[in-house]
Amino acid sequence: MKKFTYIIGSAMFALLSLNSCQHEIDTFNDNPNSPTELSTPTTLLTGGEIGTIINSTGNLPRTLSLFTQHTNGNQFQSLDYTNYFITETDVETDWTNIYQAGVNLNQIITQFGAQNPYYDGVARVLLAMNVGYATDAWGDVPFSQAFQGNNNLNPKYETQQQVISQIQSYLDIAIADFAKPQSANKYLPSSNDIFYGGDIAKWNKLAYALKARYALRLTQRDGSTVAAQKALNYLQNSFTSKSDNLVATFDGGNNQNLWYGFNNQRAGYMSMGKYFVDILKNNNDPRLAYFVGLDSHNPPGYSGSAPEDADTDASPFGNYFSGNASTPNVIFSYSEIKFIEAEAQFRLGNTTAAQAALKAAVSASLVDVTGADNPTFANTASAAVTLQNIITQKYIALFTTMEPYNDWRRTGFPALTPNQSSQSKKIPLRLITPKSERTLNTNATVVGDLYAPVWWDN
Repeated sequence: MKKFTYIIGSAMFALLSLNSCQHEIDTFNDNPNSPTELSTPTTLLTGGEIGTIINSTGNLPRTLSLFTQHTNGNQFQSLDYTNYFITETDVETDWTNIYQAGVNLNQIITQFGAQNPYYDGVARVLLAMNVGYATDAWGDVPFSQAFQGNNNLNPKYETQQQVISQIQSYLDIAIADFAKPQSANKYLPSSNDIFYGGDIAKWNKLAYALKARYALRLTQRDGSTVAAQKALNYLQNSFTSKSDNLVATFDGGNNQNLWYGFNNQRAGYMSMGKYFVDILKNNNDPRLAYFVGLDSHNPPGYSGSAPEDADTDASPFGNYFSGNASTPNVIFSYSEIKFIEAEAQFRLGNTTAAQAALKAAVSASLVDVTGADNPTFANTASAAVTLQNIITQKYIALFTTMEPYNDWRRTGFPALTPNQSSQSKKIPLRLITPKSERTLNTNATVVGDLYAPVWWDN
């Protein structure tokens, strides 16, 4: 795993610290997500991975953390989001970033995939991940006709059911690609792979991890036990330890942690959320001081801001995920794998196995966040083998990712109370269609209702 300090120079500093209202990619002349005829799989992969880091650790998960009350918006646009006021222009950047990253990855597949199965597989895994973000947030989205740039400005939308099926198919092809010998490749990923340094075994594990994630996503569609068994089958070939984690690293110079960059430029816009902080405090959670910064009260302590009470003196973001410009962010963790296993075993009625997996999940998170396990706390946190406790523990561990928002919609846990000062008094169930899609894509499936559930949430 390498810190990415490659070819972007000062442009990348702006890319990773930009105003969330502006496009984070196509502002720059030296654009890693603007392929040219001279592009190679080497440069395309680096650009696609940088785009994935933006989509995994930038504005999209930060916005959704307001819905899940991990954080709270106290001022300006963040306060609007906490009040569930989000317009079709607010979501433009996130949509654009996902689909621009996909252009790079799709070009690897279409132009170089036949002679380079490892590059093809890596691109398919990353494309599946990014399209997964899109469909989880927006429901029906373009996939099969997307990522073609000016060659198709009106890609058709596919149903979420079709999109998730295609995600699984892409991952299957990637797994088949990774099974081929090195000699089948003209080029091999190496240091240009800023996630795994060309380690194809780790990419193969990530492909299975994503298959498990999206199998379990369909508990309300495939049926609880069917989805659970599929997930368990995929987990057998996925992450086996923390060393398999997919991690975004930053050099602290030109390339800065996005949570840090936001907080540094917009101090006071957001604080930690009261609901999340209270869970940590009430359970003497060892991760409290890592997830949560000291507040500005006298004396200082750990406090969260409630949606109805914007408290700019409440605790800021903690050092674990935004301590400085070079703080790494975990995108997909071994901890998530064990939480998937715990839920799947629970749904299949295997209580003992579920508890063991839940304890392992909590322990893995403790190691990730604090640097050490705490067996006493892990035992206490995993004592209740219920769906509510499994998802609540996962909600704590996977803060900074989209998964808590997806799990809350899918299971109803944790039992969040909507912002009572908002007009709707309902937590949004999706993002609405961006204005550019509504006005420019004649094939767009336009949804303007934040409270219309996506397909897997029905």
